[in-house]
Amino acid sequence: MKIFLTIHLLFTTSLFYAQDIKSNEAAYLLDSNLVSQITLKHLVSDEIESVNIKKNDTIINDKHFSGVVSITSKNPHKFDFLNLEQIKSEFTTIKKSDVVFMINGEIIKDNLNSVLLDRNYILKVEVINSQDFYKLRETSTKHEIINILGRTKENLDNKNKIILKGHESIGIK
Repeated sequence: MKIFLTIHLLFTTSLFYAQDIKSNEAAYLLDSNLVSQITLKHLVSDEIESVNIKKNDTIINDKHFSGVVSITSKNPHKFDFLNLEQIKSEFTTIKKSDVVFMINGEIIKDNLNSVLLDRNYILKVEVINSQDFYKLRETSTKHEIINILGRTKENLDNKNKIILKGHESIGIK
């Protein structure tokens, strides 16, 4: 019985712990550099020269991917990518680490270290205190919210609007 339990224990541990970490998502390469989907979401489509998709499984940096999406830009040297910590230190005076990042009002939940934004894409960086939100006023944790506004059509249009007493009045600043 001891031999059976020992073999069973060895089998189950090797079954669970000896497997590679496999991801169902594809690897995204921009000019041969691994980037996140969020980075590609905020890339100007006019800058893309070609897209190549390979359905073969691949391993990059010891992580298994179900395929590779290779994107070649028209001018690879044009991009000046910054990660979120670099944006925080360069565009704000915040020193603490309790920060929530948003891009165009969308909260960034995963892979904060892999999100890169082109410096030329950044229109404005807004810092909002959690006390400014009605539902967050009673919480004991206080953190800053960094909203990075990109050069989207909507953000550029809103930049030129003037608000008078809570009503929008279209005008040029």
